[in-house]
Amino acid sequence: MPRILLFDIDLTMVKTQGAGRTAMDAGFSREFGVDQATEGIHFDGRTDRGIFAEVLERHGFGGADLVPNLQRFVEAYLEFLPGTLAEKGGEVLPGVEALLDALVPADALVGLATGNLRRGAALKLGHFGLWERFAGGGFGDDHSIRAELVRAGIAELAAHGGLSGEPDVIVLGDTPLDIEAAHLAGAKALGVATGRFSVAELLESGADFALPDLSDTPRALYLLLG
Repeated sequence: MPRILLFDIDLTMVKTQGAGRTAMDAGFSREFGVDQATEGIHFDGRTDRGIFAEVLERHGFGGADLVPNLQRFVEAYLEFLPGTLAEKGGEVLPGVEALLDALVPADALVGLATGNLRRGAALKLGHFGLWERFAGGGFGDDHSIRAELVRAGIAELAAHGGLSGEPDVIVLGDTPLDIEAAHLAGAKALGVATGRFSVAELLESGADFALPDLSDTPRALYLLLG
């Protein structure tokens, strides 16, 4: 059976230099009149839906109005995101493109497990020319709990590949929350220390494997494909 590989986006594959946070702040300021609304809110390993809901609640726009306000916030964020990506520039992290190239002929289904909204993921990865590399995945549109989006990613990739039974899955991510979510969803986890956590910290959090980055293509392929 082909293996399913699910990649996180931010600080695992790309660094956007804060373009997402800047777009959220701009959208919230326009829609709700509050500047720097995300200040003090942690993003690492979280879903966009969870972040947006926390921002709305913190500034008094939650409660019974949470759902319509969430939609307003989301649409404003997506409107600002292309501009902030262009402004900030950012970069693809070491080894990512070479690894994706090497996976093309492999017996593996390659997708995403990301807290980004699906349209946000498309904008971010499209900015770096990577969006078309992925067959689908799990996204932060419908889930605040990261394990649920991993499960959604597994289901979408399995359906895409016409798989049946329990697939063998590895999630690649840069935070302990990625690792926890992978295990809760029945997957293995490859920690990638290109974010705020070291190889040692990712292993201590339960990662099955960990790398400083993805620049050693043969090593990454060995861990991912066996």
